[in-house]
Amino acid sequence: MLLIVFFIHILLINIAKMEVYSKPLFYKGIQTSKANKAGVKTWHPSLVKMKKRINTQTLAEEIAEKASLTPGDVQNVVRNLLSVMRRYLLDCYTVRLEGLGTFTMKVRSQGKGVETEDKVNPNQITSVQCQFTPEYFRPIAVGTTRALTQGLSFAHADLMKKGIDNNGGGNEGEGEDPSV
Repeated sequence: MLLIVFFIHILLINIAKMEVYSKPLFYKGIQTSKANKAGVKTWHPSLVKMKKRINTQTLAEEIAEKASLTPGDVQNVVRNLLSVMRRYLLDCYTVRLEGLGTFTMKVRSQGKGVETEDKVNPNQITSVQCQFTPEYFRPIAVGTTRALTQGLSFAHADLMKKGIDNNGGGNEGEGEDPSV
């Protein structure tokens, strides 16, 4: 448990020291699948994701470089943190990690509404999701912002192809439908 507290403390210190991120977030245009009231399928920006996902081991190795822990210690802390968070979330608690954000469970019942409260039942649930909301903080003379989204810049995905980012491409054609 002490290791988890230490890990969270290190995470909070690093978030508090966050600087402006120097690389832009790359975006591309995607067209909605459904037309609007005027019959037009509109276009919206969608972030381009890197093909390679960052796993727990990679995070543990990088955090270990910044702390006096081994990658194994950090990975164990992350696993225990996830296990404890899961238990609390499934017990209907909201979990807040100061400096990072809040996690809470949500259910959806798209298109399955009923007329009165007494008819509400679990068969209406179409999906269960864990919702994350980034932490708000108020830097001096800046106003309220979200810790994980501070200091971002954007660049069109075409710039990736011109050699600005040598870490791999995006997820070709994937993206969320902005009309939903």
